[in-house]
Amino acid sequence: MLAFHKKPPLPINKTAIITTLLIGTAQLLTGCDSQPSSSNNDAIAQTDVTDKGMAKKDDRSVNPAPINATDADKTEAIEAVSLFDEKTVSPSGYEKLSFGQIITPELLSDLGLTRAEGDNESCYYVINPTLSYVDKEYGKRASMLYQIIDNKVALISIQDPNIAFYKGINVGDSATDVMKAHNDALTYEVDKYAVDGDYYSLLANVNFKVIKDSQLGESLTAENIELDNKEDKLPLQIEYHIKGGQKLSDYKIKSTEWTAENKSLLKGEVESIDIGIPAAIYLVEGCS
Repeated sequence: MLAFHKKPPLPINKTAIITTLLIGTAQLLTGCDSQPSSSNNDAIAQTDVTDKGMAKKDDRSVNPAPINATDADKTEAIEAVSLFDEKTVSPSGYEKLSFGQIITPELLSDLGLTRAEGDNESCYYVINPTLSYVDKEYGKRASMLYQIIDNKVALISIQDPNIAFYKGINVGDSATDVMKAHNDALTYEVDKYAVDGDYYSLLANVNFKVIKDSQLGESLTAENIELDNKEDKLPLQIEYHIKGGQKLSDYKIKSTEWTAENKSLLKGEVESIDIGIPAAIYLVEGCS
């Protein structure tokens, strides 16, 4: 795990505090009505805050508040969730990278990420070379890929079965497990190069709903979607790449058009999981 160090707090200026105390004492003795200068005001405020903070600290050490067992359990649970989330791919991103975040060479260096070879400056992938696994078919592979489009994080791809995903689905899980995790609200699409349906995708929308269908092969645009919230969140999609499937009645089945027969015919297991902006999800050829 990468280590990040916060800057130490600014040192307290002892001379300024002593000077302030002397000035305050002199004013009380002489009954002077004149106001201290602006710099003295700042120093006095700093001293007052420091004294109050020290007093509160002393109070807590002398009379500590009783610990409620329920509150302690909640605190531990929150800390556990925070730690879990950091190691879980989710709509927030993964570890120190989030969707829409601007990427610079300096940031990649700080995070220990390396860029894959290629000449495409507007679309490329980066990996963590220390995060890998051994695939039975392909050998040693990167556990995850970050897709960068226009210098921003656009998509995260999970290839390693050991990488946690916030929906509780892992690489290697069955198509049935995926459907259950999303309450069957998934769109089915056959892979462009798999006419027999042996490779297909199950897609879910995050933070938005579709209000107008896009044309065949086209990505969703701002005119096609409506955000589910008023917060400043990017519309995202999840794409489960499934292998070992079979041909269904159509190359595409919308999330609202599933039949019991089609559901029963779903076969295969998750080969990889992508989560990212729709423009990245709909890039059939990736960055090539």
